Amino acid sequence: MKQSLFELALAYVKIIERIEHTSDPKELHGLEEERVMRHNQFADALKAAGIRYKDREHVTRIALRIAKEE
Repeated sequence: MKQSLFELALAYVKIIERIEHTSDPKELHGLEEERVMRHNQFADALKAAGIRYKDREHVTRIALRIAKEE
C-alpha cells in the first residue's frame, strides 16, 4: 500500500526532530541515514503527485508544511 504524502511528510519531519534532540554521534549517524531515506521517499512521492520543488531545502519546507497541515 502506498503511503500518503501526509504520512511520508510526518515520518520525515519526525526524524528531523529526533536529529535535533540527539547528541550521541552513533545515534546521529543512524538517524542521518534514515533522514536521507525519508527525504528521498518524500521527494519521489512529490514527483509522483506532480508537485514541483526547487531543491532539497524546498522539499523539507514542503514536508514541514504538510506535516503541520498548513
